[in-house]
Amino acid sequence: MDFNLFLKHLERNKFQALAIIIAFAVLGVIYILFTPKSYRAETLLLPESKGSSSLGDLGQIASSIPGLGSFSLGASGADAIRPSLYPSIVQSTPFVREFVTYTFYHSDFKDSVNLMSYGQNYAPINPWSVLKKYTIGLPAEIISALRNIGNEEENPPSTIFEEGNKEKGFFRPTVGDFKYLNAIKEIVSVTVDKSTGIIQVSVQTTNPVLSAYLAEFTKNYLVSYVTKYRQDKQIQQVDFLTTRKKELEKKFLEDQSRLASFKEKNLDIRSPYLQNQLENLSSQYELSKSLYFTVNSQLEQAKIKLNEETPIFAEIEPVSIPAIKSKPQTMLVLFLMGSLGVLTAALFVLIKISKQK
Repeated sequence: MDFNLFLKHLERNKFQALAIIIAFAVLGVIYILFTPKSYRAETLLLPESKGSSSLGDLGQIASSIPGLGSFSLGASGADAIRPSLYPSIVQSTPFVREFVTYTFYHSDFKDSVNLMSYGQNYAPINPWSVLKKYTIGLPAEIISALRNIGNEEENPPSTIFEEGNKEKGFFRPTVGDFKYLNAIKEIVSVTVDKSTGIIQVSVQTTNPVLSAYLAEFTKNYLVSYVTKYRQDKQIQQVDFLTTRKKELEKKFLEDQSRLASFKEKNLDIRSPYLQNQLENLSSQYELSKSLYFTVNSQLEQAKIKLNEETPIFAEIEPVSIPAIKSKPQTMLVLFLMGSLGVLTAALFVLIKISKQK
């Protein structure tokens, strides 16, 4: 097609083309004005690398403790959750259920608030969601209403955390609960930079304070989950050895006291019978002593291992209350709508040319 011909027809239809561009720009402005502002709060974490650990220092400490000279610390991070799995943790139903009910107090709100109460009492109405519900989504709403006549299966999400929603120990969400949980999963995210290992935790809601508190909760939940996963097995070992140490300590002190009492009462032991008793008491004492110090040594080893298994997360960028909205992105929306307007205007001119031919 001749470009000059296109310019000539564009000149003839410049008012119509300009009107199309302005119309798209106005639509963009309307979208920006009527879309509730969203605020993203985030934090950056740097977890310990698998290759970096204080094994050398811990090994020196272990070797300096009597009875621990042959103690060998295992490789740190062998049982760690891979960072690539962190996003799955904050997309799990157990997390979302705690996330929604996490309650805090801030002066911006009259009472303590959580995500559910915020949605019911403070969240701005999204006209686009309402428009979609009663236009494109109207058939689905009608079908859903007809299906649930006389049936309470489609419960509102307000009952999502009641114990009645559990059957034989399983969480049993209704259709409404399922939709609600999926909607919540969209506002929280965890991303991992494969090249640097930096973890970004972010939450986006229509209130900056709410976003900040929920981002802090998500960070703490993630760190706690990873720490618990790493330490659970070792904590059980420490608890077992602590209990066993108390039992053996009691037995050791009893045998020690019994031996001392026997020696005190029998200062001159010449009788074979008394000598035999002394040997038996001494053997019991030595056995109790050996077992006690062995378990005590194992307990110290387990405590060192527990300290080794504690993951370290350096907070590069702490959570802060966002001052600038993240959505809608004004310039991006205007650019896209303007570009779409220009393309539509060009298409309009091309159609005019084809009709004249």
